Amino acid sequence: MSSFAISHLEFRVRNVAPMEAFYTQALGFIVTDRGEGTDGMVFLSHSADEHHQIVLNPVGDKAGAPDRLDHVAFRVGTLDALRGFHRALEAADAARLETVSHGNTWSIYFLDPEGNRLELFVDTPWHVDQPTRFAIDLTLSDDELAAATEAEIRKRKSFRGIDAWRNEHHKRVAASK
Repeated sequence: MSSFAISHLEFRVRNVAPMEAFYTQALGFIVTDRGEGTDGMVFLSHSADEHHQIVLNPVGDKAGAPDRLDHVAFRVGTLDALRGFHRALEAADAARLETVSHGNTWSIYFLDPEGNRLELFVDTPWHVDQPTRFAIDLTLSDDELAAATEAEIRKRKSFRGIDAWRNEHHKRVAASK
């Protein structure tokens, strides 16, 4: 089985403004992306190497809103490794198994046997502002999956290569210190 490393956590929050203030003011995170509107998702990082380490996903006080922790995400090293995990999760009959792209990743979301939501992902060579999400087919070849993903995200104004985004992000993080 391939190795992987923890990448980020997504919290479901009742009121995003004080949560953003806490993480930025008390802990020194910077906002790297923001969804539209006052109730948009907020992506935070403290690392020059990570787009986000925490996501604040506002759900308000909606009845039946999920628990506070939405998911824990792990980065895998290769697309082949991601496909291997997908096959293993299918064999294990993992609940709510879905494959998506966020433009900057190819991801698998699923539930463990007690209902904890997890994400396994591998980075793509591109960046688009978040949130971005669309279904993908991991049975495609690497070239087919790359072409389909790039065609989808090239439509977005924020599309750029990952190296260009990393250079900008490193400067933002350095300026925040």
